[in-house]
Amino acid sequence: MSFPSQNQFGLIVAYLIPGFVGLAGLAPLFPIVGAWLQPVHDGVLGFGPALYTLLAATTASQIINCFRWVFLDQMHAWTGLKSGPTDFGQLKNQIEGFDYLVQNHYRYYQFAGNMLLAVVWSYLINRLLRTSPSLGLGTDLGMVLLVIVLFAASRDALAKYYHRTHRLLGEVAGKEGSTMYNGIGDHGGKDQKPKPETKPAPKSETPSKPTTAKAAEKQPPK
Repeated sequence: MSFPSQNQFGLIVAYLIPGFVGLAGLAPLFPIVGAWLQPVHDGVLGFGPALYTLLAATTASQIINCFRWVFLDQMHAWTGLKSGPTDFGQLKNQIEGFDYLVQNHYRYYQFAGNMLLAVVWSYLINRLLRTSPSLGLGTDLGMVLLVIVLFAASRDALAKYYHRTHRLLGEVAGKEGSTMYNGIGDHGGKDQKPKPETKPAPKSETPSKPTTAKAAEKQPPK
């Protein structure tokens, strides 16, 4: 039995699982999505529903990822959690270390942030449509607690990613960090525009006045 690599596992937890949870919010609105999520018995329907579910979960996760950037990333930035002036010109020398930080910090931030939006979306739809009699005040309190935990986990993972990336790659003076859709801003490095060189102004060459003797020689006789 083969297990997914670290990169594959990071992509699964960051995108596929939150996308699958997000489909639970679409199932009450679109019966076909609910049919895809039903277990298949004896392989009667073949691989079609499983493939559709995988593609739909991937698509939903990418949409959730965009909303995470619009809301959660900006909220973290407004409350003081920013990337800082990181010098990505050093990335070629630190690619393995940077990949380690992505897989062990940023992917978990994506999971916590995307899952937060996915569970809120799915729960609100099922709660409003009353798809299950078990949904009530107790589940509401449980959902609030889950949202708080996911928010705290996302902030912790993102803070570690920003801080350790900054320490790994260094700092670019005079630059400010920005929040990007799928990572942190590229500040400096190869893409940084060089400052125009200021050449010293040429010295003004003023012709020296001729000496009195030479001037007398050049003067025509009266």
